[in-house]
Amino acid sequence: MVRENIIKEIKDFDIKDPIVLEGLPGIGFVGKFVVDQIIKQAEAIKFAELKSDYFPPQVTMKENGLIEHMKNEFYYLKDFGEDKHDLILLTGNTQGSDFEGQTEICKVLIDYFEDLGAKKIFTLGGLGTGELVKDNRVFVAANNQESLDEVIQLNSTSIRKDEGGAIIGASGLLLYYAEERDIPATCLMGETPGFFVDASAAKAVLLVLFELLKFTIPLDEIEEQIDLINQRIEASQKIPPHVMEQQVQNQDDLQYIG
Repeated sequence: MVRENIIKEIKDFDIKDPIVLEGLPGIGFVGKFVVDQIIKQAEAIKFAELKSDYFPPQVTMKENGLIEHMKNEFYYLKDFGEDKHDLILLTGNTQGSDFEGQTEICKVLIDYFEDLGAKKIFTLGGLGTGELVKDNRVFVAANNQESLDEVIQLNSTSIRKDEGGAIIGASGLLLYYAEERDIPATCLMGETPGFFVDASAAKAVLLVLFELLKFTIPLDEIEEQIDLINQRIEASQKIPPHVMEQQVQNQDDLQYIG
């Protein structure tokens, strides 16, 4: 059986030389949190959807009892920020379920971004530490030196010094496939424990994007989530250590970007 990836455009759109922001689910849900906040606060418009036979064989249940199928979604913003960029925002509720699925889906994505004339790609994710983070740093990787230099000149970013760390999933593969098409691409990695939805890491990544792309969105909702998470962390510290250990994966499994 041949598995398929289908991108269906559901709305007419007019964008020129867009910058892509990818935020699919991954460790700490950092990238997804960032992109979903931009979509919500800036009122981005959905224009296409990707359905794939490579997605996990499941549906998700919503609070109202209805189900939602596995999908990736494409939104756009026109003339956004001080520099009037056109943005494509990629979000969704899943990534490919296996190695073949990850690679095939990312090939379809890069083909689509190239067809839309993308001039730059930012993939957004979390760098897992396996332990609580006091101040979330943002680490950077890129597929060319110029893109790397553009980001690391900011005081809030740095290059991860230890070698051998892998960037798993779309956040990494899109860098590689973009390089093959001569599209500059950069990954911004918010430092996160990795075992909860990390609004603090998302905020750190957002602040970097504010500087790079010269835009801003309200942070009230993120600040509320940060306060809520801090309350839960404080409560969890009262739980016996052996119980907490059962809830956290081996740290080696968290040393990647998703």
